Amino acid sequence: MLITSEHSGVTLFKMGRSIGPHVPYWVHAFLVDDLLIDTGAVAARREFLDALRGRTVRTVVNTHHHEDHAGNNAALASLCAPVILAHTKAIPWIADPSRMSLRAYQLVVWKRHDGSRARPIGPTVETANHSFEVIFTPGHSFDHISLYEPDRRWLFTGDLFCGRKIKYFRRDEDYGLLLESIEKLADLDIETIFCGLLGVVHNGRKMLADKAAFMSKLRNDARELSASGLSPRSITRRLMGREGAMYYITGGHYAKVNAVKSILAGGPVDQWPV
Repeated sequence: MLITSEHSGVTLFKMGRSIGPHVPYWVHAFLVDDLLIDTGAVAARREFLDALRGRTVRTVVNTHHHEDHAGNNAALASLCAPVILAHTKAIPWIADPSRMSLRAYQLVVWKRHDGSRARPIGPTVETANHSFEVIFTPGHSFDHISLYEPDRRWLFTGDLFCGRKIKYFRRDEDYGLLLESIEKLADLDIETIFCGLLGVVHNGRKMLADKAAFMSKLRNDARELSASGLSPRSITRRLMGREGAMYYITGGHYAKVNAVKSILAGGPVDQWPV
């Protein structure tokens, strides 16, 4: 399923796989001039490519290598041969998605994608009407970048923002690095966030500051409770409540307790690639 909309010169492609009457998880791609930021998931490939016909795409930027953000790179390469740009750490994973061990829920929701050739992104990306600063923002993934357009006060955050509070946390996310990246972005003059999950988010600087404050308090509280002898699961229940459906659907890959474990471990629950 795909929904197309416009916001201040940015075209939004909101896409996801319909399971019955529901779409369990949405992801966005964004077109600005001839620059496409992320390419979404294979599950919405046909609708996405149809929506792009008649539009010019010369450059693609992948905010990170995950299957719902680089899923249609190869199809676009065949359709219009854009230059694909990504962080150097992302390039081997974009070229060979089999390096990712996709879980059953990821295959159901997004499907497995083909590899594609990406080039290292520079410090800026230029279009006819905009200049974007490239900012390294690890945390959600080891290769994550965000794009900042200072004249329009736009920030394209991939999967870095995704709401003011942490509700669920991936096993491969790094809580400390994510907080550092959020704090770095919160210093920028931002009006609009273009978020991979939520689409358009207004009052962007405050939203980022709110998230940083929430994450800082959660980290401090978790450390205090751990020092008092509570287990990660007990801390999670005290601070975030019991696990919800996402925990069971993803086999614990998305879980509240992963945030607490990452805080206490000083890194992701799973081992990151070197």
